[in-house]
Amino acid sequence: MLLSALFWIILGVIVLVVATALSVFIRKQGQNGERQAQDDSSPIYASGVYSLIRRSPRKELQEREPPMQEIQSVLSAPDAAAIANGSAQQYLDEWRRVANISINNIEKGDKEGIQTYKYQVPPKCQRCCAMFAGDAYVTREQLHNHVQLIPPFHLGCGVELVTKEAWNAGAENAAWTPILPVHGKYLTPEWRSVVKL
Repeated sequence: MLLSALFWIILGVIVLVVATALSVFIRKQGQNGERQAQDDSSPIYASGVYSLIRRSPRKELQEREPPMQEIQSVLSAPDAAAIANGSAQQYLDEWRRVANISINNIEKGDKEGIQTYKYQVPPKCQRCCAMFAGDAYVTREQLHNHVQLIPPFHLGCGVELVTKEAWNAGAENAAWTPILPVHGKYLTPEWRSVVKL
């Protein structure tokens, strides 16, 4: 009889503890949903415990796109006219093409958890984009905070942003040289610089 009463008391305590834990869990889930709704303006979202999902830089890159009138003005200058081999529309189309490559690579990298990127600098851009050539790399955090580090950098720019992964560094015989700010500012080419398409 005593054993039976003790069993029912223990069972009642267990049910009470489980019900309390379930109530606390449900209440926390509701608060987290409200908190997330309040934080929708934040550029960084929690995804699981250890990973972050960042917003695409698409909007910021579109805002950085030079207007057609300014491109026409730059290309009509005597020094640029001697170099340029296309119309303002062709240069704007090339700007958009390179921006889309950068955006797509960043979005893909965010899905795969890529944290570092390097630049592929074509020969035509070696003079004005030398700081991005070789073993230079940039982190996703830098790209998130400093959109000016995302190509294109200038008119006719063919620089592409690609992933740089630690396990490939040995095969590429590549060092790791970070791109760092100088006096608190990242040095990037003047967008009005012109190279051939």
